[in-house]
Amino acid sequence: MKRFLVFLMVLLVAVLLAKTVTVEFWTLSLSPTFDDYIKAIIEEFESQNPEIKIKWLDVPYGSAVQKLTAAIAARQAPDVVNLNTTWAIDFAAQGALRPLDDLINHEDKELYWEKLWKATVLNGNSYAFPWYASIPILMYNRDMFERAGLDPDNPPKTWDEVFEYSRIIRAKLDAYGFEPNIIALDELLLEGIPIVTDDGKKAAFNTQEAVKKLEWFQKAYRENLMPRTLGGYGEAREFYQSGRLAMYPAGLTMLKHIEVNSPDIYKVTDVSSHPLGKGGMIKVSLMNLAIPITSKCPKEAAKFALFVTSARWQIEFSKYATVIPSTKQGLETSEEFLNRAKSGDLSAKAMLMASKSMQNAVDLNSVAVHGIPSEKYADVRKVIQDYWMKAIKGELSAQEALDLAEQEVNKILSK
Repeated sequence: MKRFLVFLMVLLVAVLLAKTVTVEFWTLSLSPTFDDYIKAIIEEFESQNPEIKIKWLDVPYGSAVQKLTAAIAARQAPDVVNLNTTWAIDFAAQGALRPLDDLINHEDKELYWEKLWKATVLNGNSYAFPWYASIPILMYNRDMFERAGLDPDNPPKTWDEVFEYSRIIRAKLDAYGFEPNIIALDELLLEGIPIVTDDGKKAAFNTQEAVKKLEWFQKAYRENLMPRTLGGYGEAREFYQSGRLAMYPAGLTMLKHIEVNSPDIYKVTDVSSHPLGKGGMIKVSLMNLAIPITSKCPKEAAKFALFVTSARWQIEFSKYATVIPSTKQGLETSEEFLNRAKSGDLSAKAMLMASKSMQNAVDLNSVAVHGIPSEKYADVRKVIQDYWMKAIKGELSAQEALDLAEQEVNKILSK
């Protein structure tokens, strides 16, 4: 009888093992910093889904594309992989990712902000689940605002207001108002200006709205409202930390740099949502989870990806890192973040501001947004950037710069 029971137990274990599906999951440069977080997700998912086991591998960000390309070619790719938007679109265009639409329902898609879900839609097919995001905010010096006669409780909400505030700061304090990280392609998109025609064959950015935006930068440069070295985020941080810059539009991680490197400036720093252009959008850098075409268990992979990118686990991730959920349920639903912000935690306040801004967030790297054929994107971006910067420095008029950029971009698109 005992032998028979042992035989039944062995048989039962064998049957259970035979039914177990292993889902291989790749992340990008999250280990060892976030091991506890990832392991907690896996442990809870496996406890709720005993028929699915998760095999986790963290891959260095710099070698991710090469490793995934080789793995797909060898049919040894993971079942769920962490990709930024550009990579997700590139792999999808090559037929290397599995469309998701038959694996999920409409309610699943509704969990995420629509613009972020659409970031990895190609030819009508969805290819990735939005995961965590990095979104900029506006840091500003309350003391400088007060000395310039500006209300520190009423920071600028648009770029036009940033310009007017900067004029006052220059006149009253003889200091810089702001320093943006100028990426011409992004500036056009954030103003709601299309880069190319719908078919991607001709330039469409040479408009009066584009001329006005470029002239806006020219005036800010001429009037010394921003540093003429145009050094971007790194230089702006140095100017802000030394009290020579009143407003610093940058990512959330920069706030920690200021706290560590310039505690006196940090004490008079406040935060607000990032200023909006006429397009009503804020640039976001988005990470996603995708399913390679070679996956033998796409249903289980999709179930796990939905679990990882759920509001509950994304909000939890924000407790470990300065990242913002891509779900409609954001940090403003978290008692922990609300209480931290009320107690004077500037980082928590900044993250709440960023979370509330996610309704306007767009990943400008998405082909669904910029419309440029992927193989021509880098060349188009460089041409527009070069002429844009020449115009800001006064080497060309705004119209001349856009005319020349249009001519070169059309040549690139016609090849």
